[in-house]
Amino acid sequence: MVFLKSKIVVVPVGEVDFSLVNRLAAEIGPVFNRSVDILKGMKLPNEAHNVIRNQYFAHVVLAKLERIKSNNREKVIAVAEEDIYLPDESYILGYADNLAGTAIVSLFRIRQEFYGLPEDDAKIYPRLYKEAIHQVAHLFNLTECRNPKCVNYFSQMMLDIDTKSDKFCDICRRRLTGVV
Repeated sequence: MVFLKSKIVVVPVGEVDFSLVNRLAAEIGPVFNRSVDILKGMKLPNEAHNVIRNQYFAHVVLAKLERIKSNNREKVIAVAEEDIYLPDESYILGYADNLAGTAIVSLFRIRQEFYGLPEDDAKIYPRLYKEAIHQVAHLFNLTECRNPKCVNYFSQMMLDIDTKSDKFCDICRRRLTGVV
């Protein structure tokens, strides 16, 4: 019997800069030793929008993403510009449902302009990359790391993302590759 490796699929959701999506797809595959596809994209589901909060409910978006998977082995990571949330959080930068094999990262709070600071394109991609790696790691059943320098460290603030590495620590790398 031949076992096929799972594939990672990157999906732009809503109006997202395709150069960011394309770069992420090119760089995320080697990290997880997987092939990567980019899907055409999809609109944010209207039913995910909470008018009162003016945010999108992550679970609804992930449920839509699960329907576009071609098989159960695929891991899907979506990139959106809009603000996302969970009911018990005022906002989230990203979220992963490892049972469904889907995750999402929002650029909304990653951008400097959200904090009233001047636009800084040089900070957007590294933050997106680190958050996407963190979320995809969850899809491969890796729990969050306690090492603040590890890319798999839970980031609560932009400072956390900016100061952590874009690589896994030795412990997370071994867990990811199944050596531990």
